[in-house]
Amino acid sequence: HFKSSPAVTKSSGEIALVALGGYGRGEFYPFSDIDLLLLHDRRSGKYMQDVSESILYPLWDAGFDVGHSVRTVKDTIRFAREDFIFQVSLIDARFLTGSKSLFEELTTRYKKKILEGKRLKFVQTMDLFRFERRKKYGSHSYLLEPHIKEGKGGMRDIQAMIWVSKALFGITGLDQMEESGLLASEDRQAFEDSWNMLARIRNKLHYFSKRKNDQLVFEYQEEMAEAFGYQDTKAMLGVEHFMRQVYGHMQTIAVVTDLFFEHIHEVQGRSIFKEKEKQLEKHIVVRNNYIHLSQSDILETNPSLLMRLYLHSAKTNYPLHHRTRQLVTRNLHLVDEKFRVSKRIAKVFLELLVHAVNPMDTLESMLETGLLTAYLPEYGGVESLAQHDLYHIYTVDRHQLQAVLELSRLRASEKDIFLSLPSEHLVYLAALLHDIGKGKHADHSELGASMVVAIGKRLGLDEEETACLSFLVRFHLFLPENALRRDLEDHEFIRQSAEIIGDIDRLAMLYLLTIADSRATGPSAWSDWKATLLSEMYLKVKSCLEEQCVAPESIKDQAQGEEQGITWLQNRVQELLQGKVETRLSVDQLPDDYLLSFSPELVSKHLEIHGTEKARLQQQVLIFPEEKKGFGSLLIMSKDRPGLLAKVFGVLAYHNLNVLAAQIFTWPDSTVVDVLDVMPATDNYFSEIDFEAVQKDINQAVNYRFDVSSKLSSKLKSYNYLPKKKVQQLEQRVVIDNEISSRFTVIEVYCSDRPGTLYQLAQMIADFGLDIHRAKIATEVEQLIDFFYVTTRDKMKITDPDLKQKVHDSLLHVVQEVAVIA
Repeated sequence: HFKSSPAVTKSSGEIALVALGGYGRGEFYPFSDIDLLLLHDRRSGKYMQDVSESILYPLWDAGFDVGHSVRTVKDTIRFAREDFIFQVSLIDARFLTGSKSLFEELTTRYKKKILEGKRLKFVQTMDLFRFERRKKYGSHSYLLEPHIKEGKGGMRDIQAMIWVSKALFGITGLDQMEESGLLASEDRQAFEDSWNMLARIRNKLHYFSKRKNDQLVFEYQEEMAEAFGYQDTKAMLGVEHFMRQVYGHMQTIAVVTDLFFEHIHEVQGRSIFKEKEKQLEKHIVVRNNYIHLSQSDILETNPSLLMRLYLHSAKTNYPLHHRTRQLVTRNLHLVDEKFRVSKRIAKVFLELLVHAVNPMDTLESMLETGLLTAYLPEYGGVESLAQHDLYHIYTVDRHQLQAVLELSRLRASEKDIFLSLPSEHLVYLAALLHDIGKGKHADHSELGASMVVAIGKRLGLDEEETACLSFLVRFHLFLPENALRRDLEDHEFIRQSAEIIGDIDRLAMLYLLTIADSRATGPSAWSDWKATLLSEMYLKVKSCLEEQCVAPESIKDQAQGEEQGITWLQNRVQELLQGKVETRLSVDQLPDDYLLSFSPELVSKHLEIHGTEKARLQQQVLIFPEEKKGFGSLLIMSKDRPGLLAKVFGVLAYHNLNVLAAQIFTWPDSTVVDVLDVMPATDNYFSEIDFEAVQKDINQAVNYRFDVSSKLSSKLKSYNYLPKKKVQQLEQRVVIDNEISSRFTVIEVYCSDRPGTLYQLAQMIADFGLDIHRAKIATEVEQLIDFFYVTTRDKMKITDPDLKQKVHDSLLHVVQEVAVIA
C-alpha cells in the first residue's frame, strides 16, 4: 500500500521505506519492535509528515510497537557517526519498498563514510558495548534466571559476531563465516542448534508473558520446560533438565563468540604490533598476552602440560590462546586414572587453585575445555545444574568457582586468619567442592562429605587432611545457619558448637569458607548484619576452644565461672555509676542473663536512663536509636504492658523497619529493657527514619489509640504490596523445640515474608501468655524464618503437650493465612 498511498504519490521526490534492527534482519518475535527508517531526498522533505502518518497510524492502530525515524541520506550518516547503536542497526538495513536507488545511495555512503578506515574503531566500540552489557546482565551464562537476549551467550552475542564479520569483511551468514575460517567447522552445527533453541525459547517467552520479555525468570521456567516436553524423572526434575540444556546452549554461543572476537583481535593485532614471545617453561610460551603450546603434538608424550598450562595462566593472569584451548579439549583422553592419581599433577592443581591471580577465569576456562570435569569426574554431576532455591543466582558449578574467587579476595581482609592456617589448600578445595553433592535429591552436605573423601585420596591428601576436607563440606552451612538463628548468648550452645567443630584450625577454615560461600551465593545472602553475627559466633567459639570449654572439668567449673563473671560485671557497673546518678535498682537485683548479655557500659547506661527518666518510664515507651555499620540498634525501655513487644514489631513494620534480632528483658520492678537490631526495609538510611514519630505511634498503640492491625492492612492495600521476586520451595511450617536451649522453648516459624507478619506471630504468642526473651529473624528473599526463645509466665519451658499443640496449630494458621494473602 506504500506506493499507492496518496501521501506518497503526491510527493515530488524520492522516498524509501527501510527496515532496521531485528526487523531488518528478519528476526521477529511476537512482541518485537518494528524499527523503520523513512528515507527521503530534499524534494520530498515537506511531504514526509503526511507520509509517515499514513504508514505509522495503521501500524499503531493494529497494536504494533513501532520505532521510526525520518531522515535524508546525509542526516542518516551524520547521526550514525554520533550514535553507535544506530550505526549498528544500519548494518541490518533491509530495503522494503520505494526508491531502490535512494537505499543504494545510503548503503554506499555508509561503507565509505562509516566503515572505510574505521573498522578497528568499530570493533573496539563493539567490545566496549559487550563489556558494558555483561556488566549489566551478568558476566557469564550461568545465572539462574538468564537473560536470553542480553545475557552472556544470548542473542546479542550472536548479533555482535555477525555485525563485526559483516562490517569488517562483508561476510553474512554462517556458511560464509565457516568458509572464510571465522567459524570453525567443528563448532558450526552446535552453534546453529543453540541459536535455533534460543530463538524458540524467546518466541515462547513472548507468548507466555504476553509482552516483550526476554528473561527466563523462575515464574516461567516450569511452564517452558513442560512446553518443550521435559518431564520429571527420579534423578532430575523436568525443569532442572530443561534449564541445564538452556545453560549448555548459552555456553556454546558464549564460547564460540568469544573465540571469534579473540581471532579478530589477533588478526588486527598482527597488523599493528610485532608479536613478542616469552618462554615460561619448555613447550609453554606467552605471546601477545596469550599462553600457547609451542608444539601441538607434545601433549601425547607429556600429558602433565595440560595442567601446567593452567598453572601458568593462573599465575600470570594470561588466558590460554583459543587454539591452545582447543588442543586441551581434543586431548582429554589423556586424563586417565594414572593422570588423576598423579601426586605431581595434584601438586600443580592445588598450586593453581591457591595462587591464581583470578581463579574464576582460570577455573572457568578449565571447565569450558572439559579439563576440570575430566580431572574431577564428580564435578560433572553439578555442571550447569540449576538450583531452584531462595537466593542463589548461579548454577552449582559456577557458584563453586565464584566461592574460590571470593576466598582468594579474603586474603587481604582476613590476613591473620590465613597466616594461621597449616593447610590453606584444604579450604580452597572445600570452596571448590562444597556443593558437589547437589542434584541427587539427598542431603547435599552429607553426600558431598562422602564424595570428597575419594577426591582427597586421589589428590594425595593424608588421612587427617582428607578427614578435614570432608568435615568442611559436611558442616559448611553450620555457622551461617546457627549465627542467624540461635542465641549467641547461650553458653551451652557455644560449648556444643565448639565440641562439634573440634579445633581452632577447622573453625578458621569453616569461617573463611562461610564468608566465601555467602558472598558467592548472591547479594541477598550477604550483608553487614550477617557479617557481624558470623564474626560474633566465630570469636565466641574460638574463645571457647582456646579455654578448652568442652573438657569435662571445664563443664563442671562453668557454673562457678559464670557466677564469678556476674560478680565482676556487678562490680564494674557499680564503679561506672559511682557518683553519676542515683539508681532506683541496685545492680545485684538485675537478672543474671541480662547482665551476661551486655557490656558493663551498656548496663550502666540503661540504669542511668532508669534513674533519670523515672516519671516518663511509668507512662511512656522510650526509644533510643543508635546507628551501627549496616544496621541500627533500638533500645526500648518502658513499664511492662500486655502485648508490648507485638505492638512494637507492628509499629516498626508500619514505619518500614525490618527487625533482625531482639533481646527482651524484664527487671524485677517490671521495667522492660528491649534491644532490637533493625534495618530499613526501603532504600532510606537509618539516620533518615523519624524515630519521634515511631515512638509516638508505639505509645498510641499501647494505649489503644493506634490500631496496629488495621494500619498495617491499610498500608499493604495502599502500596499494592507484592512479593519482590517469585521463588520456589518456600517453606510453611512451625517447629517447637525444647532441646536447643537449656532455658527456653525455641519456636521456629517458616513463612512468606510480608510486612506485619512478625507482629501477627508475636501477638499470637502473647495471646497464649508466653514471654518472648529472644528473637532472631532471618529473611532470605521471600522466605521469613523467625526464631522465638520463649517461656511461660512462670519462667518455665512449654512442657504441657496440649498447650504445645495449640501454640503450634495457631501459629501455623497465621503462616498459612500470610501465604494466601502474599
